[in-house]
Amino acid sequence: MKRLLLRLMPARAAAQITAIAIGSLVLANLVTIVALLVLLPPELKRVPSFPYVTDLISITRMVEATPAPEAKATVVEAALAAHPLLSRLPPGAQTSERNQFWADRQILANLRAQLGPNVEALMLDNAPGRFGPPPFGVRFADGSGLVMTSSSMTPPPRGGAFIGYLVTMLALLASLIGLLSLWAARAVASPLSRLAAAIDRFDPDRDTLAVPEEGPVEVKRLAAAFAGMANRIRRLIDDRTRMLAAVSHDLRTPITRLRLRADDIPDERQRRATIADLALMDRMVGAALSYLRDGRASGSLTATDMPALLQTICDDLADLGHLVVYEGPMRASAVCDADQMTRAVNNLVDNAIKFGGRVLVRLDDSAPDMIAIEVEDDGPGIAPEEREKVFAPFYRSDAARTLKEGSGFGLGLSIVRAIAEAHRGTLTLAERDGGGLKARITWPRQL
Repeated sequence: MKRLLLRLMPARAAAQITAIAIGSLVLANLVTIVALLVLLPPELKRVPSFPYVTDLISITRMVEATPAPEAKATVVEAALAAHPLLSRLPPGAQTSERNQFWADRQILANLRAQLGPNVEALMLDNAPGRFGPPPFGVRFADGSGLVMTSSSMTPPPRGGAFIGYLVTMLALLASLIGLLSLWAARAVASPLSRLAAAIDRFDPDRDTLAVPEEGPVEVKRLAAAFAGMANRIRRLIDDRTRMLAAVSHDLRTPITRLRLRADDIPDERQRRATIADLALMDRMVGAALSYLRDGRASGSLTATDMPALLQTICDDLADLGHLVVYEGPMRASAVCDADQMTRAVNNLVDNAIKFGGRVLVRLDDSAPDMIAIEVEDDGPGIAPEEREKVFAPFYRSDAARTLKEGSGFGLGLSIVRAIAEAHRGTLTLAERDGGGLKARITWPRQL
């Protein structure tokens, strides 16, 4: 039952609160009605007599209290003259056999109880075209009687008109309650939505998580807790980055000293091996520093002429003898960190040159709010099961797992992905049509 109710509930918090408010109101009314029907004392369930019935009782008692027949006739005539709704009881009149309302039957029972056994109380039918409570009559012991009719009332709506009136009233009531509940729910849910949007946009290298100043105390406490957590994450990243950068930087001094001492090794073979290992260590330290430096946002985001940036990269590599071609529009602008984006594209092109021959750099400017850079090569590509693994730092997909000259340390794609995420974008790898690999960086045109 609980799962069914959860499935029927709307997804948004404001709609859920509105549904709960309307459902609670309906349930409260139903419980109140049942409680009144079950727990109401009997004396409170009695239907009070209408004024015209009370007048009939008073006149009947006056007639019954008059001893002489002539005096009784005088009282009856005076009552008929004073009450326009009072008339003589037709001969042979009997209580209506129609299925009257419970309230009308209760009034008739009260009337009989007050008049006693000497007077017969009757409930008659309304005249055609007349609406309201039914007329009541009395018959005296001598066979004469009186009838008191209620005042004419406007007939209630019937059939389709009554249903339409009821539906309209219920719809207006539900709309009013729904609008008030929705307004109250949005006052609670809006700060949560803004907080969720701020958390989605949060960048530990650039942003400060803003705490909403509106909403309930619980929402403010939640926002403050998230802000504190964001500050702790930022300090943790900064501390670890500074530590790793310091270690990597300080390693270069002993490496340099070891390289100088290696020149004094008399054995030529050992000297070459030692110098090669030291060169490898120096390149590893340089790659680590590059990852720490370029894998984080610098904050210098400006509108950049993307075709000019990509054509410059392609021209520089072409001057070095590589076959790198640019394809795309000649005019397109996007907000980015030009230095970081240059480093990202260079990393992708370097990988493409290592594993392929011809490299194509394409700018995709078709989307109105997004921009993308694609780097394609005609090399062997990367297996689908390896495409996510290559983004891990120091991971290399070669089977030998050896550090060959110029093979890299598995940080190039990690740096590119970090730069893309710093621009609130993504880096994806896919198979190129005709073989090879296609790397695609996508980020919002306006940050």
